[in-house]
Amino acid sequence: MKGLVACAVIIAGTSLAVQAGQAPMAKMAISSEEDYSKTMKEVGSQNGALRKAVGSSSEADAAAAATRLEALFKDVQAYWDNKKVDDASTAAKNAVAASQAIEKAVAAHDMAAANTAMTTLAQQCMACHKEHREQQPDKTYKMK
Repeated sequence: MKGLVACAVIIAGTSLAVQAGQAPMAKMAISSEEDYSKTMKEVGSQNGALRKAVGSSSEADAAAAATRLEALFKDVQAYWDNKKVDDASTAAKNAVAASQAIEKAVAAHDMAAANTAMTTLAQQCMACHKEHREQQPDKTYKMK
C-alpha cells in the first residue's frame, strides 16, 4: 500500500510539473561520492579526448567531447549546489561556460579560440581540485 501511495505522489507531481510547463524532476545524476568519482574519471577521459581532438583539428571529435563535458559539469554543478559549496559550484558553472565556448569556437572553425577556452576550463578544474580533493597514500584521490 505504501508503495502505491508513493507511486501516486510521484506520478501526480510529474503530471503537475508537465501541466505547469516544467520538466519533471530528474533523478540527480551525482548522488554519492562514488558517482562523483565516476563522473570525474569521465571528465578526465573527455578532457583528454578534447585536447587530442583540438590538437589534431578534429572538429567533430572536439565538438563531441566539449558537449559531453558541458553535460558532465552541469551534473557537477548540481552536486555542489546541493551541498551548498559555493566555490566548487562556481568553478563547475565556469567549466560549463568554458565547454560552451569550446563548442562555439569549434563550430566557427576557430581551433585557436577553442584552445584558449580549454585553458580556462583547465583553470576551473585546477582551482576546484586544489580546494576539494586530497591525494591518499595509495596515490588515489578523495574529496575533502
